[in-house]
Amino acid sequence: MTIFSFFSGASRALGSSSSSSKLLVILSISAQLFSILQKEKNTFPELILDAVRISIPENFSSGGLVAYSESQTDAGAQSAEIKQKEPQKKRVVVLGTGWAGTSFLKDLDISSYDVKVVSPRNYFAFTPLLPSVTCGTVEARSIVEPIRNIIKKRSGEIQYWEAECVKIDAANKKIRCRSVIDNSLNEEFLVDYDYLVIAMGAQEIEDAQKIRRSVIDCFERAVLPDLSDEERRRNLHFVIVGGGPTGVEFAAELHDFILEDLVKLYPMVKDLVKITVIQSGDHILNMFDERISSFAERKFGRDGIEVQTGCRVTGVSDKAMTVKVKSKGEICSVPYGMVVWSTGIVTRPVLRDFMDQIGQNKRHVLTTNEWLRVEGCDGVYALGDCAAVAQRRVMEDISTIFKTADKDNSGTLTVKEFQDVIDDILVRYPQVELYLKNKHLNDVKDLLKDPQGHERKEVDIEGFKSALRHVDSQMKSLPATAQVAAQQGAYLSSCFSRRQQCQETPEGPLRFRDSGRHHFRPFRYKHLGQFAPLGGEQAAAELPGDWVSIGHSTQWLWYSVYASSPAVLIVMLPPSSPVNFCCCLFFGKLAMKVERDTIELQNGENLSVDLHIILSSLFKFRWASVINSIGPWAVSIAPILGWFAMRTFTIFERAFKAFRDNPSLSKLMVVCTVSGGGLLAFAETRPFSGSDSVPKKKVVVLGTGWAGTSFLKNLKSSTFEVQVVSPRNYFAFTPLLPSVTCGTVEARSIVEPIRNIVRKKGINIEFKEAECYKIDRDNNKVYCRSGQDTNLGGEEEFSVDYDYLVVAMGARSNTFNTPGVVENCHFLKEVEDAQRIRRTVIDCFERASLPNLSEEERKRILHFVVVGGGPTGVEFAAELHDFVLEDLAKLYPNVKNLAKITLLEAGDHILNMFDKRITAFAEEKFQRDGIHLKTGSMVIKVDDKHISTKERSTGEVSEIPYGMVVWSTGIGTRPVIMDFMKQIGQTNRRALATDEWLRVEGCNNIYALGDCATINQRKVMEDISVIFSKADKNNSGTLNLKDFQEVIDDICERYPQVELYLKKRQMRNIADLLKSSQAEKQGTELDIALFTSALSEVDSQMKNLPATAQVAAQQGQYLANCFNHMEECERNPEGPLRFRGTGRHRFHPFRLICLEGLIHFLLYKHLGQFAPLGGEQAAAQLPGDWVSIGQSTQWLWYSVYASKQVSWRTRALVVSDWGRRFIFGRDSSRI
Repeated sequence: MTIFSFFSGASRALGSSSSSSKLLVILSISAQLFSILQKEKNTFPELILDAVRISIPENFSSGGLVAYSESQTDAGAQSAEIKQKEPQKKRVVVLGTGWAGTSFLKDLDISSYDVKVVSPRNYFAFTPLLPSVTCGTVEARSIVEPIRNIIKKRSGEIQYWEAECVKIDAANKKIRCRSVIDNSLNEEFLVDYDYLVIAMGAQEIEDAQKIRRSVIDCFERAVLPDLSDEERRRNLHFVIVGGGPTGVEFAAELHDFILEDLVKLYPMVKDLVKITVIQSGDHILNMFDERISSFAERKFGRDGIEVQTGCRVTGVSDKAMTVKVKSKGEICSVPYGMVVWSTGIVTRPVLRDFMDQIGQNKRHVLTTNEWLRVEGCDGVYALGDCAAVAQRRVMEDISTIFKTADKDNSGTLTVKEFQDVIDDILVRYPQVELYLKNKHLNDVKDLLKDPQGHERKEVDIEGFKSALRHVDSQMKSLPATAQVAAQQGAYLSSCFSRRQQCQETPEGPLRFRDSGRHHFRPFRYKHLGQFAPLGGEQAAAELPGDWVSIGHSTQWLWYSVYASSPAVLIVMLPPSSPVNFCCCLFFGKLAMKVERDTIELQNGENLSVDLHIILSSLFKFRWASVINSIGPWAVSIAPILGWFAMRTFTIFERAFKAFRDNPSLSKLMVVCTVSGGGLLAFAETRPFSGSDSVPKKKVVVLGTGWAGTSFLKNLKSSTFEVQVVSPRNYFAFTPLLPSVTCGTVEARSIVEPIRNIVRKKGINIEFKEAECYKIDRDNNKVYCRSGQDTNLGGEEEFSVDYDYLVVAMGARSNTFNTPGVVENCHFLKEVEDAQRIRRTVIDCFERASLPNLSEEERKRILHFVVVGGGPTGVEFAAELHDFVLEDLAKLYPNVKNLAKITLLEAGDHILNMFDKRITAFAEEKFQRDGIHLKTGSMVIKVDDKHISTKERSTGEVSEIPYGMVVWSTGIGTRPVIMDFMKQIGQTNRRALATDEWLRVEGCNNIYALGDCATINQRKVMEDISVIFSKADKNNSGTLNLKDFQEVIDDICERYPQVELYLKKRQMRNIADLLKSSQAEKQGTELDIALFTSALSEVDSQMKNLPATAQVAAQQGQYLANCFNHMEECERNPEGPLRFRGTGRHRFHPFRLICLEGLIHFLLYKHLGQFAPLGGEQAAAQLPGDWVSIGQSTQWLWYSVYASKQVSWRTRALVVSDWGRRFIFGRDSSRI
């Protein structure tokens, strides 16, 4: 703990003190390592060197110490004096945070500019991985980085506003912006500019998330009952319109997702799935090499992906699309379940309006010159997908070029005169160089040769035109890719950074239509290659130099390039994507297959050379120079080493995939012992289950929370036909919901698909994603309603019959009918609630950062109110405080002092269900942390900006302004449960009342578990007469100890409050209680009156179980064991005596723990409870009245919650999230 505290403190100090002086003491491990770094330091990414800033000495001895200090000038009077002397900075406004905008901001020298960024999304997204996000190969938050994390490294000199530009006023150099946080507020403001950089992209990460949800919706809808096969086929027909890289990659990802994961979870509909790619051209991937296009079409054909080329979509309705075959002119209808449209980009409305202003209304996108300046606008630049570079034609300027080159005005142009301007021509007109390369001309002088190929000493204007007349045929438009956008941003940033220098000393080409030179060289795009992942761990790549690579190792090259892309290093994305890839490998998705690659060359060089080049490209930090230095020897063995490594990995990968894909099959493991070389054969077998003529009982489970999931996991009997109905198709680890609200843990790290859980069972369990809206006890039916979109087809409502019904639907938040709570407050019961809270917290900070807001309004927006001082409310307040203090304060320095957290509690103390020591410590810590506690306050009303409270002690009513309210005051009954309670006569209760066997009172075959139910424990005094009668077997009217001891065990089991009472009175057993009563009366036997008097106070120890995950999980486990032993217990009851009837109860009541048929006579087993309090501190109340408080308790919390995860997948993700938060902080992207 001490060592960890040291490193934790050091990390926190270095992370939070970027603007202060730092002292780094570095212990050298090896002088040789540092000498290598000295030689290779220029090859490392500039960002890493800037972050470390360590000067490596020439003579460095092993074990030495280097002292480094980063000093900074005083920010007092000297800086103020210097600021007065500085000239006024030019105002630069950047619209967009995509590839172009982020690249521009990353490299910009802002010493001469006042930079403002306006964008509706507060993050940068690595868009090439969006197709991977659609199918869960990579999580959305793994490919985004908050834009404030990027610009905060600029010492707060770049301002960011989360808003949307709605109008560009080029005449007055203004833009009008509107906040996107809450459209009802209609907050608009104006921003002036001297230079405007338009970098509005096209793709959004929200699109990928919607697609992911829609894919699952289609499968869930297809497995609902009462659907015809035709409707199921339509629901599972996925159509991709567009055969470009995005459409092809999505089709490949979707195919792998279905083949590797979904067919296991939805086996009943796996043969109905169909994927179709519709392309208007003759081939898919028509911008790639023909070999790649042909390979992709053949592979898709083998994979069963239908490719329809030469087809144009003419219309799309809610269930079908109309397609016209261009070759035949036929029009056909294609039914679909989901359509993904990927046919290119379109201009945004604000840019279309701007184009109308500047006379570019006939163009598809904004047109710029070669310096990325918008044509017709001084000071406006456009980059990325929203613009196109209009390259100047040579033939338009041929006369001025000739005149500029003809310095002596002779009317002819000599070769020497042409050579004097050829460099400027090549820079100004890049198509000339492309023409020379295409014609295989070695020198520009070859252009001036006559038609017979003879050199000419001079040419006139006509001959010059004739020589260059075909040059413009090589002009090509730049593709709308991330590469182009990133290079344009870096180029324009360089121009802005060197503007003053280049104005004094121009470095551009000659101005052929004017005098002098251009200030800058025009933008020149450098193509770095392009990838096309094709699924099945295969990809195609078109690399610089007309290289083509196709196959498995190309997929690994894709992994390497995308994981170590300079764009990723630019923004320092946390290494979540590699974690995602690993989780897909071990827990489903991306079963890696690495085999020999297929590499094709334009000129057919040797394969070993190809691998050498590929290996060189893999090492992004130029460590491949080591390979280059080894020479031909390494080149010759590279194929052998590569083959051996890939084959070795393939063996283990295939073995692992076989075991992972077949968890329910018998397995044979042959283990070779290293010492003796013997073989050990192991087989896991399962008894043969033949066809059973006895019809199975139907068990319907409503809900997939703690109780329902625990029941399903522990149910082992194959005598039941189980159906699960729930509106959410996953189990959520709800104790970590407060961590999700602030990004400490990601939402998908704490959820596990319910189909993953039930498919590992040996029994048949069906799941239906629907909501139960009515329970019909009389007819043994539940009525359900699908939660998917209605346009998917089929019946929206259906009914399910049952023999046994298990109600485990949980509860909703209790508002106590307080006005305005539902409309204005956030709850924290579901994963969706936590995600909404997370977005709202970021929204509040973004809104408070907008201009034109008063100080009072900013304070209101940043006032976070938590209603309810229970464990959930306290933990959320602590998480929010850490989030604000450790992360948001750095990203929003202008408003960090305005944030305030208030915790309202109606009782006298927070955490009143915990030990008093924990309560006192929590209140003291919150006061130290600046969290305002207001106890004894009841909320009586909530409006859109204020919350009204009433003091219990004084009756005073006050109003508190707020920006966000989280309501956490307990649980209430769901409407469907309330309706069911009316049917069975439980209208006066707050939850379903059950007996001690979790059976709903008044219903023989309906059980209720978890938060939706409460156990109505039978009182001893209600049965005192029948208990006495059972014990008095001889009907003597009196009871001695011997008679009573025969029923003592049954009494303690049937009435657990007896044992609690004895424990409180410090008695060993109930006999001691009776003896004490006998001693008082001086008698040897007890009559009914004395017996009643002895047990009169026993019922005072009755307590309701808390509505916690512990209780729900244990109830589910208990009921599953009852179902597992139902047939056996029907024949041989194992429960206590029936005091009001004959015989025994079938099962032991819930208050006893039943495991594998062994009965442990214990009350409900309380395992303790935690209360995280922030600042790496927590409190715990453990069994045996133990109390633990402090940092070590927080680590106990980490270990317990990690071990309690429902699967190894979620366990790995949660632990990695904690590590990522510790190293990189929490993510504040608004997605």
